[in-house]
This record gives sequence, structure tokens and C-alpha cells, in this order.
Amino acid sequence: MSKLEGQFFTKENTVVEDLERGVHQWFSRPDITGSEDLIVVQVEVGPGEGHPFHMHPDMDEVIYIVSGCAEQWLEQESKVLQAGESVFVSKKMVHATFNGGDEPLVFLAILGPGADLEGSMVDVSEQEPWKNLRSE
Repeated sequence: MSKLEGQFFTKENTVVEDLERGVHQWFSRPDITGSEDLIVVQVEVGPGEGHPFHMHPDMDEVIYIVSGCAEQWLEQESKVLQAGESVFVSKKMVHATFNGGDEPLVFLAILGPGADLEGSMVDVSEQEPWKNLRSE
């Protein structure tokens, strides 16, 4: 796909997907902008929901909390993040983001490079120690 010079995202042209992991509003991904360098998505998850334990073998990620309360995991360590706080997740690092409150959690995920979106997320949520980590 050829790169675009720039693009505005309005309510009319933003790609929105209601996925099992929450509502995703895509602002940059190769099939939308042509950029293979950057993925940007806003995710909204309801109470009790989230992105289960996974890793990105070839991408770094920044997760920025827009609103709500996040139960953020990096490997086997967790921290509660509030609006305005963020976390850097390096390649191959297992992580998870869950809604830690009673209100919707909204966060931005910024990943790069973004060339292989489909093969970029490896779910490890059914493997030990991740499978039972939150129940300990």
C-alpha cells in the first residue's frame, strides 16, 4: 500500500471494530494509512474486561490511559494506572491491560513498527504462569 501524505480522522471515517477485547478505534495501521511504521488505536473496555496476557514479538508499545483505571501487567508485576499515566512495553514482553474500575477504561495503544499487524500479537493467556496469575 502506498503511503498517504496525511489523513484526518473524524467520526465519519474512523475505522471502529467491536472486538472481544473491547471497542477499537483505529487511527493508524498499514491498511488504513499505508504506514508500516506506526499503529495507533484507542481501546475502550468495560468493567471486568480487558486485553489478556499477550506479547508482540517484533513491536514495542506504549499504552497511555485516557480515562478510567487500568490494572496494567508487565510480565508478573502489576500496577494500577490512572488517566494521564502510561507504560512502555518492549518487544517480547508479556503484558495485559484490564479495566480496574467500575467505569469504562479508555486507553491509547501506540505500537511500532506496524508492518505485520496480524502476526504481531501472541496470546499467552492460557499458558502458565499467565493463566492463573490474576487469581493468586
